[in-house]
Amino acid sequence: MIKEKRPFPVPSEVVMRSALFALANLNTKLQVYNEETGVIVATTSKRLGLQKQEVVVKVRRFEKTSILEVEAPDPKLAQKLLAQVSSYVTDGAGRVQADATIQWVDIARQRESWARRKQLVNKARSILPGQGNDESLPAVVDPQGSEIVPAVDGDDSAALPIPDNPGVLVKNYQDKVIELKVDPEVFTDRTSYLEVCQACAATVMRGSKYCSSCGRPLTLEAVQPELQNAAGKAARASLQAGLIAIVATLVPFLLLIVPLLIGSDITLSFLEKVSRSLTPVRLALSVLLGILPALVFGWWAVSQSRQAAWYQNLEAMFDEPGRLKASIGRVLGWAAVYISVAWILFVLVALLFN
Repeated sequence: MIKEKRPFPVPSEVVMRSALFALANLNTKLQVYNEETGVIVATTSKRLGLQKQEVVVKVRRFEKTSILEVEAPDPKLAQKLLAQVSSYVTDGAGRVQADATIQWVDIARQRESWARRKQLVNKARSILPGQGNDESLPAVVDPQGSEIVPAVDGDDSAALPIPDNPGVLVKNYQDKVIELKVDPEVFTDRTSYLEVCQACAATVMRGSKYCSSCGRPLTLEAVQPELQNAAGKAARASLQAGLIAIVATLVPFLLLIVPLLIGSDITLSFLEKVSRSLTPVRLALSVLLGILPALVFGWWAVSQSRQAAWYQNLEAMFDEPGRLKASIGRVLGWAAVYISVAWILFVLVALLFN
């Protein structure tokens, strides 16, 4: 058995009736319902009715609040029940009557299907020879078997009329379907000050930063400190990577150009001087310590700048932490990438003169 507990900022009467209607909407059979003790017991069927399990609902009452405890055979049923109760508590009679109307429509469809099957059986009786005795033929039974779907003489295709103000259909332990009317004074629209947590289906006060049941953030203001820290961290990483990339672009200059400025044959052209200075050691050091790190850190600086901009563009960000750092890091990153590409082209051209 799965046990779940949810607090509700409404009286216990509202939670009790919401749980009752939710169990009816989940096609369970009501066994016990007692508002004084706050206990509801219902039975759910599985595997074509061969396996039956109980669902126990307890409502603990306080002054103007209550706590709902659910014991269900599986977690999916418990979550469905909690979500249904929360929707009834917040949305009120409109949501309950909408689900009740769906119940009536389903019953009307089932009755129409039953009537069509009965017509087919009657046709078979008239076609098959020697079938004048109705006692030898299989009987067609109304699948509902309740007071809500009575038998109709003469016209089997008559549709079940749906009332203008349909009530919730609850099946009791005697397999009788009972219609319970929705009290508009109990099921009022509370969406102006209540909302439902999308993570655990708990009902909380509107405007709360965190869910009182699971602790999930409910507003953007609740996650603002985390977003600001993430934005500042991404901006700092972008600036640091951009500075490292720019410094790395100076390594090829120190290894390939500075030796030419110290001393070389003035009769040679600049490209000829560079081609002669391109020894395997200098070329390898220029690539490993300069060009390659500049490309990697330059692209990382651009990526972190985009990440910081994504955080800063969220509606929860009331200020712009690290926007200047992210902008500088993006500029330095792109500059390092372009300089590295220029160094690669310069080395290739110099090698052609070698």
